[in-house]
Amino acid sequence: MNSIHRIGVTIASFATVATVAGAFVIQGYVAGQQAEQAIAQVKAPMTPQLIYVNPVPTPQPPPPAQQPQVIHIVVAGYGDDGGPDG
Repeated sequence: MNSIHRIGVTIASFATVATVAGAFVIQGYVAGQQAEQAIAQVKAPMTPQLIYVNPVPTPQPPPPAQQPQVIHIVVAGYGDDGGPDG
């Protein structure tokens, strides 16, 4: 292998190591930021929240039951009423 190939392989190796190391550094930084935010949320003081609830209205008693209206219709009959006259 001549020297130009050795230099190319060496540079490619360093680039690969730098890329992988950079990925690990960035991943560690992001994980650290997420952990820091989670700890900050746990340590944050809890502020009480007031919740107002309307009371349930008392049910109104049902109105007294009304008798149904009865309508009587008287119809005059025509013809034989079944009497002795016929």
